[in-house]
Amino acid sequence: MKKYFLLLGIALLFPGATWAANSDYPPPPAAGQPVSVEDSVYGVLRSHRALRSMQENRQVLEHEVRRAQAGFGPRVDVTARAGSSLLSDSSTRRQGLDDQMYGMVGLSAQLVQPIWDGFATRSRVRTAKSTLESVKHRVFDTATSLSLDGIIAHIDLLRRRNIYALSEDNVSRHRQLVGQAQERADLGADTAADVAQAQSRLQRALSSRSEARAALLVAEETYSRLTGLSALGKMLPVPMPPEIYPEAAAVFAQVEKSNPKLAAYLQDIRVARGERELAESALYPTLNLEAGPNYTNRGGNTDRWVYSFDVMGVVRWNVFNSGADLAETRAASARMRQARQVMHNLVDDLKLEVESTWTNYQAAKEQYEHYSKAIEYNKYTRSAYIEQFQIGKRSILDVLDTESELYNSSTQAETARGNILVGAYRLSAITGNLLPQMSIVTTPLEQAPPKDPVDPREEFAPGWFN
Repeated sequence: MKKYFLLLGIALLFPGATWAANSDYPPPPAAGQPVSVEDSVYGVLRSHRALRSMQENRQVLEHEVRRAQAGFGPRVDVTARAGSSLLSDSSTRRQGLDDQMYGMVGLSAQLVQPIWDGFATRSRVRTAKSTLESVKHRVFDTATSLSLDGIIAHIDLLRRRNIYALSEDNVSRHRQLVGQAQERADLGADTAADVAQAQSRLQRALSSRSEARAALLVAEETYSRLTGLSALGKMLPVPMPPEIYPEAAAVFAQVEKSNPKLAAYLQDIRVARGERELAESALYPTLNLEAGPNYTNRGGNTDRWVYSFDVMGVVRWNVFNSGADLAETRAASARMRQARQVMHNLVDDLKLEVESTWTNYQAAKEQYEHYSKAIEYNKYTRSAYIEQFQIGKRSILDVLDTESELYNSSTQAETARGNILVGAYRLSAITGNLLPQMSIVTTPLEQAPPKDPVDPREEFAPGWFN
């Protein structure tokens, strides 16, 4: 009991230590600490169920490899029989016992060691290993894709916060303009229509704020769903990725070297090749070494029992199967060609994805530059129009237009800035080097995921026939 309370006290005083004992990932940031983009990535890797599902699938295939390798070793079969038997041979006929049922007992054990099976076991091992390698690449690809989603969610959350702040400022400035328009109308400098126009623009600004607030709430929920972290704390800005590619051709060259999905598809071709070798093995004979004792008691007199111990080499060869084996071999060859075409199609898709992402990335940089200049011009125009409005040279509508233009330019600049970051990180993700470039610890991906408690609803109801 004292030991229990001691461990509990350590856990309460040093929660990070208990976390480190359960995971090789860095612990999540403490409450009140700002969240970096690396924290967001680790949150995804720690908690996302899709990634855990892929890791469990890899565990399945590791056992499948061991099962395939067991085909090289021996197996032992034990058979026991008991019942009644009617036996008619020279002994039973001579004694007049050939028409009677007697108890019968039999017991045998047989060791079978495969010697030659047409490389069937080797083919199964090759297929299982290639399938395992394919899933390992897919685990890393899933981790990369989900990490990119987490980074995008981090970027989008910051963008939505900034846009909501801009909408708040936009509403505040429209309220001021409504007040100024009302004061000028009271003095007779403006009309009631000018006040109504200002009120109309205020309602539109309030509508934009409601839209920005809803988008922010969705962004917070999306971020929490992906990372398992709270979206209400302080978020650190997202820097550009460590490696920036000079052109699309450089990105695609790296894709051909390190894209995990492409590596997985190559392993799928090897899987199909192993299945073809397995189909071809049916055309060859098999040779086994079989040894073991056999005892049987056919019943009747006590001296009527048979015991043997055999050590034999056994050859089995199916010499005719109505063309089924040949058809299976041809089908396996077709599946291998299909897997090859699927891989080539993926290469084409990756090339298109690189080109489109690069184009959007460059366009976002140009848009951000133009919108940044537009913001400067909008601010200058707004200041000038406000001064002219105060001396009666500009109407309230002109000032309202400048406010709308400034708000639109500011929100578009935030969107373009976010798209620059998304494009840069997406290019890194396509190459498969996103996590290594960010110095993210990926060794836990090679381990089994944490086990969840069993849900009672998973259990079968008791009973023989349920």
